[in-house]
This record gives sequence, C-alpha cells and structure tokens, in this order.
Amino acid sequence: MSGKRIIDGLREAVEYMDGKADKSCYKVHEIVPVRPPEHVDVRAIRNVMGLTQAMFAAQFGFSINTLRNWEQGKRRPDPAVRAYLRVIEKAPDTVRAALAG
Repeated sequence: MSGKRIIDGLREAVEYMDGKADKSCYKVHEIVPVRPPEHVDVRAIRNVMGLTQAMFAAQFGFSINTLRNWEQGKRRPDPAVRAYLRVIEKAPDTVRAALAG
C-alpha cells in the first residue's frame, strides 16, 4: 500500500468522523448482538443424528468425557460451544464439510 493511499484513507476517515464524508462512498452496517441459546440438549441432538457418544465426539471435535458431562448435567457447555452445538443441530453436514477442510 502506497503512502498516498494511506494518507487518502486517513483523510476519508477524518471526513467521516466530522460528518463531511460523501454518503455515497460508504455504508454503515448495524451490528446486532447475537446471544447463544441458554440451553442446548446435547443428547437429543446426538440421538436425532443416530450417533453414539464416541461417534458424535469424534465427528465434531469433543472429548467423550466432556460430552458425557454435558449429557449428565454435570457440566454446561460455554456460550461459544452452545452456539456451535446449535449449528451442528441445524446444519450437521455443513459443519462436517467445514471441518473436513
């Protein structure tokens, strides 16, 4: 990136901050916070898929002990894992394809 492009970008940023930027040159995106589900029934997801604990754990990157703890209510998946489990529930083939590379 050339020094001129950097300077031009900085000028555009200052114009934007000052409210003087040409509105046709940019788009403001609203970021809406997304909350992961409060509860995910891991056993139900696994059973619907017809997988054993070992198969589910291996396919989606969990340890069997962790999976057992979730299913027995000894532990609760953290928010990121609950979101991941929801994606597995809704689109398991997409997750498998993404994990396969």
